[in-house]
Amino acid sequence: MKTLLVLVMLISISTASNYIDNGDFEQVLTVGWTQIMAGGGTTINRGTTYHPDPDYEVYVYKATGTTGYAQLWQIADIPTCNIDLSFSAKLYAWDNYSGAWAGAAVVIEYLDNSNISLGETRICRWSYDCPWTNAGDCHIIQVADSNWNDYNFNILDELDNVPAVNPNEVTKIKITLNAQVVHC
Repeated sequence: MKTLLVLVMLISISTASNYIDNGDFEQVLTVGWTQIMAGGGTTINRGTTYHPDPDYEVYVYKATGTTGYAQLWQIADIPTCNIDLSFSAKLYAWDNYSGAWAGAAVVIEYLDNSNISLGETRICRWSYDCPWTNAGDCHIIQVADSNWNDYNFNILDELDNVPAVNPNEVTKIKITLNAQVVHC
């Protein structure tokens, strides 16, 4: 039996000045967010039953059978990197097939004026064989469990962990909720 399962759930994303549109998902997902899905078994939904609180959350899911991904993303202009980012997420990734892998991540990508990626931070969970690794332009923060966890950090401080990125060149951030599988 070959099974791959990935899901990402997120309650809300906020910054000090709320640069993220509809970061609490209280409006329909077409407000502020772009969806992209590749491969079968993908789902992106918003609802009130994913977390014990009564607010809306979003569910990003990629399942068994095919290589692909489900992503929900948004680009936000920021006046400075000295802003705080906070969110709650429940990340889960699992596979039971040798040579296949699954990954679930909240990705914060640092962009210049032309939307060129300078680097990224991935808060993630993955299965064995996932190729995501730390590099000068990528900081991997692996979560310890698949429970709901709160994440809070300052973008400027986080860029110390992404040495290839010059904070003076960052004018935008791209937030992506990513559920991805590779089924060999």
